[in-house]
Amino acid sequence: MKKIYFLLFTLMFGAFSFAQTTLFQDSFETGSPDTLGTMSEMCTDGAGDFFTVTDGTNIGGNYAVSGADGTFWLAAQDTDGAPECNSATQTLEYDNIDISAGTDMTLAFTVAEDDDGTNQDWDADTLVYLEIDVDNSGTYTKIYQFAATGGTNTEPGVDTNFDGTADGALLSNLFQEFTAAVPNGSTLDLRITFEKLNAGDEDISIDNIRVIDGYVTSPEITITSPADATVFAPGTTNVDVEFSTANLNGGETVSITVNGNTTNNATSPFSIPTTDGTAYDVTVDLVDGGVLDTDMISFSVGSLITVADITALRADVVANGLGRFYEITGSSLVTHTDGFRNRKWIQDTDISGVLIYDDANVIATTYNVGDLVSGLRGTTTDSNGVLRFVPTSDSGVIASSGNSVVPQTVTIADLNASPNDYESELVELQNVIFTDGDGTATFATGQNYDVTDGTNTIVKRTDFFGADYIGEIIPSTQVPSVVAVAGEFNGAAQIYVRTLNDFTLSTSNFETSSFLLYPNPTSTGSITITSVSNDTISVKVYDILGKQVKNETLTNNTLNVSNLKSGIYIIKITQNNTSTTKKLVIK
Repeated sequence: MKKIYFLLFTLMFGAFSFAQTTLFQDSFETGSPDTLGTMSEMCTDGAGDFFTVTDGTNIGGNYAVSGADGTFWLAAQDTDGAPECNSATQTLEYDNIDISAGTDMTLAFTVAEDDDGTNQDWDADTLVYLEIDVDNSGTYTKIYQFAATGGTNTEPGVDTNFDGTADGALLSNLFQEFTAAVPNGSTLDLRITFEKLNAGDEDISIDNIRVIDGYVTSPEITITSPADATVFAPGTTNVDVEFSTANLNGGETVSITVNGNTTNNATSPFSIPTTDGTAYDVTVDLVDGGVLDTDMISFSVGSLITVADITALRADVVANGLGRFYEITGSSLVTHTDGFRNRKWIQDTDISGVLIYDDANVIATTYNVGDLVSGLRGTTTDSNGVLRFVPTSDSGVIASSGNSVVPQTVTIADLNASPNDYESELVELQNVIFTDGDGTATFATGQNYDVTDGTNTIVKRTDFFGADYIGEIIPSTQVPSVVAVAGEFNGAAQIYVRTLNDFTLSTSNFETSSFLLYPNPTSTGSITITSVSNDTISVKVYDILGKQVKNETLTNNTLNVSNLKSGIYIIKITQNNTSTTKKLVIK
């Protein structure tokens, strides 16, 4: 949002008394990190844990505040969210601000909080407060404080008497201005402390910190919705522009201009008809004889791109970048679902996967593991290197359910070498060891555990907080099979085990290292399968969508595949009540 301030009222006021003078200002427009102040640390996980200067792109897409001065502001949420952020108490400090020219000074700043009107997130011990020290006395004095209105998960607001309970104006997702008097002196130290924003969605945003001499209020207009640079999903036919005014004298009106066309005496909300693939520039003017204040935003409506499958989706993102809108026309197999942020993992027949990240709960339809879903619509974002498909409508159609979900067997070396090639796909690692397994240690949520095959190592992260193995003892011996969703964290491969059933904790003497399948890829119409044992081998072959296409007991170690179409298959081999899976490619 671009805010334009006019000198008219400053000059008018100066004709009768004196004009206000800004002695210091930090509106964070230099970006991250803040160049005027000193931050205790700067951190973000790209989602829900951060203490950073932001324009909204380096924090979670679900975080919503509006009315910032310019493009950037300071945002804090769950500031002890390891491993990115490390402290429940964070600070922003400014030293030796020159205030020697001032005689009637005010500290002014704007504050907002991601508030959807339903979920209130501050706890009784959460505080954000501002302190000052004039002329380096060595003692800070508290001049402003925000606190919760009650106990756990309550609404934040102004704490006028510093007793730890809000009793003044409540915070909202629209930036509001607050002020406090500043004593006269030569230099000013300002410290803002963020204390115990350390659980769930406890958050605050601060912007446009100023020290003003001769502070006066002037009429203002602010566009509160939509946010600047918003891109609406294809199919949006109307967008309501909402605006608010403050410090009015009584005779002001509002004019709104959309792509050069002006409407006078406008009221909020102002509805703008829209079409796909079109950009809109919006200016609102607060008018009383002349323009007193103005605010601007731009938004657009995207165009829908159809892709056949996830493989084509990923190719388009590589070619054209994030943020386009898609419909995946082909079927995608659901391999895992998770209640946190309504996440789902899907993959296609070429074994390309993607994470559906639905924190807005757009998809009301219940998807289950084994469902084949077509017609998914959404846009793309990235978090720590992982591609997210963010749904824009509940458009998916379940073509069939109960399909087999068979992981592809890979090695740790495979995943480490090319994490993007396996990202969000269901994989199996064989004969691995958990280095933390000592017979007593247990799995905990949100932790990293090293898994090794003796040569290579990968991180298994407990990303699914509701998983049934949380609290269970970490395996202390070699694990024959670990099934997991493949992922990455900023280029480093990781795996996420879904349930306890994904661990195979015992096996017979079946030696998969001596197992051979050849030729693979094959174009000969048959493959040979051998092992160190002469016992009977049974084989099941699945297409990548989980449909079983063969179920045979081998004769002479040969499997006839002449009736299978070219493509990728998963083959499950069983001998002596023990199974393993491999990828089979038929040319």
